[in-house]
Amino acid sequence: MYEAANQIRIGIEPYLEVRSAKSPAITPDGELLAYLSDESGTHQIWLRPLAGGAPWRLTDMPEPIGAVSFNPKGRDLLFTMDCGGDERHQLWLVPGASGVPEPLTDDPTVVHAWGAWAPDGQRIAFTSNARDCEHMDVYVMDLATRTAKRVHEGAGYREAVAFFPDGKSLLVANATRSMSDQDLHRLDLETGALTPLLPHEGRARYVVSRMKKDGSGFFFVSDQGREHLGVGFCALAEGRVSWIVEREKQDIEAIALAPDQARLAYVANDEGWNRVFIRDLATAEEFEVAGLPRGTIGSVAWIPDGGGLVFPLDGATSSPDIWRFDVATRTATRLTDASKAGLDSSSFVEPSVERVASFDGLDVPFFVYRPRSKAPAGGYPAVVVVHGGPEAQWTPIFRADLQFFLSQGIMVVAPNVRGSTGYGRSYQHLDDKHLRMDSVADLKAVRLWLREQPEVADERVAVYGRSYGGFMVLAALTEQPELWKVGVEFYGIANFLTMLETTGPWRKYLRAVEYGDLVADRDDLIRFSPIHKADRIRAPLFIAQGLDDPRVPPGESEMVYSVLRGRGHPVDYVRIPHEGHGFARIENRRTVFGAVARFLRKHL
Repeated sequence: MYEAANQIRIGIEPYLEVRSAKSPAITPDGELLAYLSDESGTHQIWLRPLAGGAPWRLTDMPEPIGAVSFNPKGRDLLFTMDCGGDERHQLWLVPGASGVPEPLTDDPTVVHAWGAWAPDGQRIAFTSNARDCEHMDVYVMDLATRTAKRVHEGAGYREAVAFFPDGKSLLVANATRSMSDQDLHRLDLETGALTPLLPHEGRARYVVSRMKKDGSGFFFVSDQGREHLGVGFCALAEGRVSWIVEREKQDIEAIALAPDQARLAYVANDEGWNRVFIRDLATAEEFEVAGLPRGTIGSVAWIPDGGGLVFPLDGATSSPDIWRFDVATRTATRLTDASKAGLDSSSFVEPSVERVASFDGLDVPFFVYRPRSKAPAGGYPAVVVVHGGPEAQWTPIFRADLQFFLSQGIMVVAPNVRGSTGYGRSYQHLDDKHLRMDSVADLKAVRLWLREQPEVADERVAVYGRSYGGFMVLAALTEQPELWKVGVEFYGIANFLTMLETTGPWRKYLRAVEYGDLVADRDDLIRFSPIHKADRIRAPLFIAQGLDDPRVPPGESEMVYSVLRGRGHPVDYVRIPHEGHGFARIENRRTVFGAVARFLRKHL
C-alpha cells in the first residue's frame, strides 16, 4: 500500500471496530424502540425509550439475529435466527419484550421465512420448506397453542406478505419464476382458495405492500408494466390499479402508511442515495425529509401517533444508525450512537458518480472514491469493487474496508454493471443467461477508464468482490488478465454447474432463471465458468470463504485454491468455520479483513 511521506497511517483494526444500529421497530404504544446492534460483536436486539434514555441489550443469543417485529397489539417481540449463517432461520418470541426468548420453531434442517402478524396479534404467518426442501409452503401459527397449520402448499418460492384487515385471508407473493417476476394472490384461510391479484403481462416485481384498514385495498411498490418501481394502489372491489407515485428514472424502494392513512412516506433511489418524502394522499402535495446525511435508507416506519418517522440510515461517511424525523418541526434527530471506534468521520470519503460507454455504447455508471491525500508522483493505486447479486446495486453505504483503503491513499471505484438494479428493468436483464459475459465487458470498460486518469497508477489496479462479485473477480482475472495487478474474492462462483448443483435447494431454480438451466444452458454455463480458464490468471489472488455458506458452497473456493496452488500460483485462502454468506462475527471480520489488508500491502 502507498505510504505518503510525513503522514501517519493507522491499520485497518479501528475501522473494523465501527459498529452499526439497524432494523428499527416500535411498540404499538410508541414508547419503546427496538433495533439490532452489533456492539457485542454480533447483531443482537437492543431496546431504548423512544422519547430518549439509555439503551439496554435485550438478547444475548449464540447467533446473530435477523428480522425483528412487534406484535401489533402489544410488546411481544418476534425475531428470526439461523445457525452459522446457514439461512435455515427459526422463529423466536420474547413475551412482553422482556425475559428469556422462547422458540416458536425448532427444526434446524428447515428454512422458516418470516411473514406477518395477524391484526389481532394472536397468529403469525410464515413460509417454510418443511414439507419439501425445494419448495416454500405457507403456514399460520396460533400463538396460544404454538401449533402451526400448513394453509397452502405449492411448487417454488413464496412469501406470506400480510394479513388482510379482517384476518381471514393472506396476501401471498409467489416467485415461481424468479424473485424479479412474481405474482400476488389472496389466500382465503378458511377455504384455501387462491385468488390472483394484479394480473400482468411480462415480468413484475413486488417489493412491499401496506393494507387500508377498511379492507378496500392496499398500496404496493412494483415495476408492473413499467421500467422503474413505483407506488400503486389496488382497489379490491373493482380490481383496479391506480399509480400514486412515479419518479423519473428512479425506483421507490420502501413505503409507510401513516396511522391516519392520509399520508404516505416513501423512499426514492436517486443514483444510489436515498431520499425520503411525505405525501398527502388527498392532495398529492409532498415534501422531502431534510436535515439528513447522505446515505441509504432501507425501510421507513411511522411513529404510532403519526407525528414522525423512524428509519435506519447508512452512508459512506456516516456509519449505520437509527434516525427520527418530526413532522411538526421538520427536524431530524439521530436516535442511536453506534460506536465510531474513535475515528473522525470527517476523514471518510463520499463518492461521486461517473459513467463510461461500454463495448456496445451502453453507459455504465460507477462510484468513484478519491483519497483525501494528494496523489503521489506515480499515481494512486486503485481497487475496483464489484457488487454481488447480480440483481443488486452498489450504493454508498459505510464500508470499513473501503474507508481504510482510502486512508492509505488507494482510490476506490465501484461499478454498477449491466444486470444491476436501480436503473430500470431493461438494464437489470441485460446480463441474463447467455448475456452473462457482457457485464464482464462493462467491468473492462470501467478499468480502461481508470487507465485514462492521470492520477491513477495503471500498473497497480486490483479487482475485489464478494459472492457474484467474486465471480466477476475470477472472470476479470481470466478474461482480462493483463489489466489486473491483484484479485480479492470472497465466496465467489467458480463453476456455475457445481454451484447450481450444490446451492441451497430452496433457491436453486431461482438462480437457474438468472444464470441458466443445468441442462438446456449447460454449454453456456461451462463457457462462463472461470474455473476452466484458471491457467490464464496472472495476478496473486486472495480468497475467503464461510464454511457453512448455503448460497455459494465452499467447494467453489476450494477448487480455485486447489487449481492455483497446484500450479504454484500465489494464492492466499482464509477458511472461516461457522459462517455463511458473509462474516457476521466481529472476530471473523478481524481475521478476514486483517488478512486482506496484509495481502494488498504485499501485492498492490
